[in-house]
Amino acid sequence: MVSDVSPDIVERIIRETRLLFVDAWAPWCQPCRALTPILEELDAKYADNPDIRFLKVNTEEYRKFAIDNMIHAIPCVLLYFDGAPAKYETTDQRTGEKKKLNRLIGLRPLEHYEDVIEFFFGQK
Repeated sequence: MVSDVSPDIVERIIRETRLLFVDAWAPWCQPCRALTPILEELDAKYADNPDIRFLKVNTEEYRKFAIDNMIHAIPCVLLYFDGAPAKYETTDQRTGEKKKLNRLIGLRPLEHYEDVIEFFFGQK
C-alpha cells in the first residue's frame, strides 16, 4: 500500500531511496482517486526493490508542500532520483522535442511510470 505521509517523511525518504515517486493529491480530486490503484499496483510490483518507493502527500492537508513544490494541478507525481529532483528525459509526443521532467502531471497510465523506472534502472 502506498503510504500517505507528511512532507517531513518525504524529505527523509528522498535521502534514503534512489528513485522516489511522490503523488501530490487531494481527497476531492477524481483523477487522483483513479491514479491510486495504478500506484498501488506499481508499489506491489517493486516492493522487493529498496531503490524504488511510492508515497502520497495530501495537498489539502499540506498546502505549503504544494506551494513549495510549485504544484498547480493534481494529480502531480514528483520524481526524485539520488536525493534530488529527477531529470527524466522523454520525447514530447506532439512536438517530437526531447524534454527533461521532474514530475508527471495528470492521470497517466501505468506504462508512463514504468518508463521512468526503465529510464533510471533499465528494467520494467
